[in-house]
Amino acid sequence: MRNEMVVSISSVIARIKNILTQTMDLDGIWIQGEISNLTKHRSGHYYFSLKDKSGEMSCVMFSSYVSRLNFNVQEGMRVLVSGSINVYEQRGSLQLVIRQMKQDGLGDLYLEFEKRKQDLLKAGYFDANHKKTKPEYIENIGVITGAGAAALQDVLSTIQKRWPMMKVTLYPSLVQGNFAPKSLIQSLKKADTCGHDALLIVRGGGSFEDLFCFNDVELIKTIYNLNTYIVSGVGHEVDTTLCDLVCDHRSVTPTAAAQWVTFDQYDVMNKIVKDKELLYRNMSLILNGYKSKLEQYKSHPYLKDPKAFIVDKQLKLDAYHTQMEHALSLELQKMNLIKNYKEQLAFSMHQVLRDSKQNLSIIPEKLEVSMHNKIQEKRHILMRDCALLDAYSPLKVLSRGYSISKVEDKVIKSIHDVKSDDIMVTRVHDGVITSRIASCKEE
Repeated sequence: MRNEMVVSISSVIARIKNILTQTMDLDGIWIQGEISNLTKHRSGHYYFSLKDKSGEMSCVMFSSYVSRLNFNVQEGMRVLVSGSINVYEQRGSLQLVIRQMKQDGLGDLYLEFEKRKQDLLKAGYFDANHKKTKPEYIENIGVITGAGAAALQDVLSTIQKRWPMMKVTLYPSLVQGNFAPKSLIQSLKKADTCGHDALLIVRGGGSFEDLFCFNDVELIKTIYNLNTYIVSGVGHEVDTTLCDLVCDHRSVTPTAAAQWVTFDQYDVMNKIVKDKELLYRNMSLILNGYKSKLEQYKSHPYLKDPKAFIVDKQLKLDAYHTQMEHALSLELQKMNLIKNYKEQLAFSMHQVLRDSKQNLSIIPEKLEVSMHNKIQEKRHILMRDCALLDAYSPLKVLSRGYSISKVEDKVIKSIHDVKSDDIMVTRVHDGVITSRIASCKEE
């Protein structure tokens, strides 16, 4: 090994890093790719892979640069980034440290995701009023996930810690790939018929592509039509699938989903202890109250001398009996009085009817006599008036040789009432004479 150099792994990586950082100048260069495996760290840093059809590179964007972005970075986005190449020495991996990022359109999967989301939203599959209410007591759950998945272990360990008496039934299913939606649908339909209080559909984290089976339209429709309350726990907090939107409740992780459907046994035990203490206090108060009342009853005169109590009640009973007899006697008197009034009224009505019948039989005779007398009286008056009218009638005067003359329907009373050539009409007892006045002479 003469003239040969032995170096450590770290020194080799350091030399590679030095060469790359000095020779690889990316200033002014924008790298195009699609975001995958996005993780938004609580520190504000973003970790993800940038890939295209032929390659993939690990990337990091620190919070100081993330804060400058004017859009929300999403899984599956197509972006343009600029920055510098770095070597992560602990793993010897190449890493792109991003300082700038801008959108370059959305990835095909993300576009398909958005299209399905909008179509299902318009159709009402995500409506809040369709979501079922969480059962008050959940004692029997069905879990839909991969049989050997880490998500299942998270759920089981969480349930064991919080509520070990929970009955859990596993409905194994594929949770990734093209055949996963059909497998999930079959498991969900089977679990829905088994009378569980709630169902959990869970899966651990993964890339946008890995979780895309949970965006299947038929799967969403199946979940929508379930009769059992269902909770989703797919991926991590940054992952959102259509399955999350249609379920009755969305938990950010499988562990959170298990926590949602279980009581914490220690919280329940503490509550039982507190309720027990409260029950004892309330029972003590109630018993003390009854004891106090019992002492009052024991000191009551009637309990001290029961015979006096009986005598007192007997006297009151006798008094009530006397009052009732008196009241009954008064009622009987009233009834007899009413009976007498009825008999008198019936007799009086009979007497009135009899008298009325007699009066009615006499009235026609009296009326006929009265009418005859009245007619005779009026006839006598009429004859007298006719005689007077006849005596004073102008026609009667005319029959004695007198006449009456008129000019233009005016009676001539004086020579001054006429003039020559006037037409004069003269009535005599047997007719009318018309003549023309030749002359007038006053005497």
